[in-house]
Amino acid sequence: MSLTTEMLQSLVGIESEVTKGTDEVCRPMIRHYCEVMEDANPLYHDDAYAKASRYGKIIAPPTQVQVYTMNPLWPKVEREKNSMEHLVDLLKEHGYSSIVATAQVQEYFEPMKIGDDISYTLSVKEISPLKKTARGPGYFSTFLYTFLNQRHEIVCKQSFTILSYQAQVQQ
Repeated sequence: MSLTTEMLQSLVGIESEVTKGTDEVCRPMIRHYCEVMEDANPLYHDDAYAKASRYGKIIAPPTQVQVYTMNPLWPKVEREKNSMEHLVDLLKEHGYSSIVATAQVQEYFEPMKIGDDISYTLSVKEISPLKKTARGPGYFSTFLYTFLNQRHEIVCKQSFTILSYQAQVQQ
């Protein structure tokens, strides 16, 4: 069976169940992240400074949001596949097995504070028609992550675009 526009579009807009992150927002992970990024913002480590800020306490760097929802490498987490995974599998079955990330955009809403539990939902936002690219023919797929805290407040919305393509063999 050949890949059709209808097959691809059937996955657009299906929102996943809420996936809860493994770890709560905490000082050690904030410290590790800030060390790697060389980010000395006092909101992330200085209690007195953070207390006097509009946040009233230490917050996590907003760009760290996805860190709190990543699955552990071991033991493997068993769960139902989401629409993004179904789409990637479908494209792979039809020969579009090479993937490259092309864009990521984040919009922040609520700060993450120590003790917050971050979770997310995920959906396929859009899929392009088949494109001819320098890497080979492929499809651009954009996914929408919505990150929430335990109060169901939106922390961040992130769009993430990939190109799934048929790699061209160089002679």
